[in-house]
Amino acid sequence: MKGFRPPNKPWIPLNCDTCSKSVLDWYYSDSSTKVPIRDVSHPTDPKTDPNFETQTFGLFSTCNKKMRKSIVQNGISTIFFSTTRKNSIRVLTGYYEVGWYYEVEPGDYMIAARKSRFVNPGFRLDDLKKFLGGYPINTFFRAFRYIDNEPATELRKLLDVTPDASSLYLKEIIRLSSPQDKFSWNDVARVMRISTQESE
Repeated sequence: MKGFRPPNKPWIPLNCDTCSKSVLDWYYSDSSTKVPIRDVSHPTDPKTDPNFETQTFGLFSTCNKKMRKSIVQNGISTIFFSTTRKNSIRVLTGYYEVGWYYEVEPGDYMIAARKSRFVNPGFRLDDLKKFLGGYPINTFFRAFRYIDNEPATELRKLLDVTPDASSLYLKEIIRLSSPQDKFSWNDVARVMRISTQESE
């Protein structure tokens, strides 16, 4: 059995050769920790994306369907992530380098990254506007927004030279998640709506 983890089937490589933009996603963060992980300890609505455990988006939820569809249709190679911390401060926390997608149903796509990197405590979007020469990255948005390639390249460089805190994110997610809200590649066949025979 090959399993369902990319690059194995049914995941399809994403063609990112010609796209002129990236996306910036916003997610709810967890106030129970100083690390800007997603809100895994919410008592009634624990969040599943971005799913640091599997480097996926939309595998365990239906969040941001429009964004996921746009990524596939436009060949968008990078998803940047932001969240809101204390005093309503929005910060840039990391990125996915998109590698694959899976169409779970017509027009609805799951996204998997070939690489990810997250930092702690993140960079204030207000400060990044100056860093990017006035590019209005701090303009308020809901769910997600597009970013031009030139500022996106600078953000990738900034995150790549900043110490990687991905292991700290995972540690805090494991610590704060309830047993039923832990995710791995061992049980994705159900959410991908495919039979185990397809991996033989």
